[in-house]
Amino acid sequence: MMFRIMVLQALYGLSDDQAEFQIQDRLSFMRFLGLGLGDRVPDAKTIWLFREHLTQAKAIENLFARFDKHLTKAGYLAMGGQIVDATIVAAPKQRNSDAEKADIKAGKVPDAWKGKPPKLRQKDRDERWTVKFSKAKVAEDGKVQQRDIAIPAFGYKNHASIAGTASSAAGMGARC
Repeated sequence: MMFRIMVLQALYGLSDDQAEFQIQDRLSFMRFLGLGLGDRVPDAKTIWLFREHLTQAKAIENLFARFDKHLTKAGYLAMGGQIVDATIVAAPKQRNSDAEKADIKAGKVPDAWKGKPPKLRQKDRDERWTVKFSKAKVAEDGKVQQRDIAIPAFGYKNHASIAGTASSAAGMGARC
């Protein structure tokens, strides 16, 4: 069970305290560890002590190498990576003069807006124009053709990034 806790820590990037909390909080973690609702969860000090004993015995690398080999034999390939989503959130188009646009791009407040607090509240100076690309379009004969089509969009880029696990189980052990 303690080795499985180390696997969870490596997969989710958890400290010892976070691991203790997440094991108590998530039924999926408890199920993975073979614990029931009434069972005691190892505390952060116990998790740290287990890892410390493995480190002193120089056994962590060997254990994770064996774990990686076991996964490979079972047909699983432990891979890692990152998923990035850059969705564009549309915003209402603003009707600004060329001088106002230049001031906004320079990071300044246009002079005509300075004495008008209501106008300042209504104008958003952070949104920008960008281009979205579309890949596949259906042709008249019903076949899909690969084409890049540029679509102008006005608004914000909403970024979300999800980091993946280590590239192999042995690499996970090195990060624990």
